[in-house]
Amino acid sequence: MLLVILAISHYNRIFMIMKTHTWFFFFIIIFSNNVSGQNKTFKYDFNYKPNSLKDSLVLEKTVLDIKDGSLSIFRTEQEKKSDSLIAKTGFGFGRKPMLENQFYIIKKISDNEVLKSIQTMFREILYIKIDEKLDWTILPEKDKIEAFEVQKATLNYGGRNWTAWFANEIPIQDGPYIFHGLPGLIVKISDDQNNFIFNLTEIKNLNGEIYYRTKGTEITWNHLKKMSENFYKDPLSRVKSMGIQFKKDDGLGGTVSVDMKSESERMRKMIRKNNNPVELNHRIDYK
Repeated sequence: MLLVILAISHYNRIFMIMKTHTWFFFFIIIFSNNVSGQNKTFKYDFNYKPNSLKDSLVLEKTVLDIKDGSLSIFRTEQEKKSDSLIAKTGFGFGRKPMLENQFYIIKKISDNEVLKSIQTMFREILYIKIDEKLDWTILPEKDKIEAFEVQKATLNYGGRNWTAWFANEIPIQDGPYIFHGLPGLIVKISDDQNNFIFNLTEIKNLNGEIYYRTKGTEITWNHLKKMSENFYKDPLSRVKSMGIQFKKDDGLGGTVSVDMKSESERMRKMIRKNNNPVELNHRIDYK
C-alpha cells in the first residue's frame, strides 16, 4: 500500500511539472520539425476595451495562420470558421456592424504587403493597405514568458505606443494583427494604456487548406471614414432602401417587427459607446 501511495505521489509530482512546462515540451515538439518548412497556427488571447472610458475588457480568441513563410492571416477563431464554411457551402457567420472595429489582417510577407480586411453587413469585402512603417526600437531588456526567453521592443503605431516581447528562438518575423518585422515571433504585445493586449497561448502545426477572404475592393482611410459616418447617420438606410423587413426573435419561437427609428438610435448609441479603434489616429468623433 505504501509503495502504491508513493508511486501515485511521484506520478502527481511529474504531472504537475509537465503541466507547468507544457509550453516548453510543446515548443520542443513543434520546432524540432523545421519551423520554416511547415504551415503553423499561433493562437492568441486578444483582450481589448471597446470603450476606452471603461475598464471592462472583451476577450477574443484569435489565430495567426502562417503558410509557407510567405503568407499569414490574422483573424478571430469565429472568422476562420466562417471563412471555411463560406468556401465549402457559400454561407458563413454574421458580421460586426462597425467597420472600424474589425481585426482581420492579411500579410503577404514575400511582397512586404499588409492588408486590413473589412467586411460590411452585406458581405462586401473591402481592404486598406497599411503603409505606415513599423519603426521598431529593440531594447536590451529581457524576460521570460512561459518557457520562452523574450526580448523587449517598442513601437508607435496608429497613434498609440506599443511594447512587444518577442522570442528570438522562434525564427518567425510575425505577430498578431499588423505587427511584424522583429527578429522573432511576437509572444506578447500591448499598448501603454492596456486598451489592446495580445498574448500567445498555443502553437501547433497547421494541416489542410487555408481558407481566407478574397482581396476585395481597395479603399483608403478617408473612404472608410466617410462610409462609417454615413452608416452612423442612418444605420438602416440600406435595409430600408432594399425594402427588407427588419425583425427580431420574440422569445416565443416567432418574430416581431422592429421599429426602424428606435433600432437606428440604439445602433447609433452603440457606435458612440464602442468607439475605440486600434488606429487611434483614424478615430471618428461621432456626435
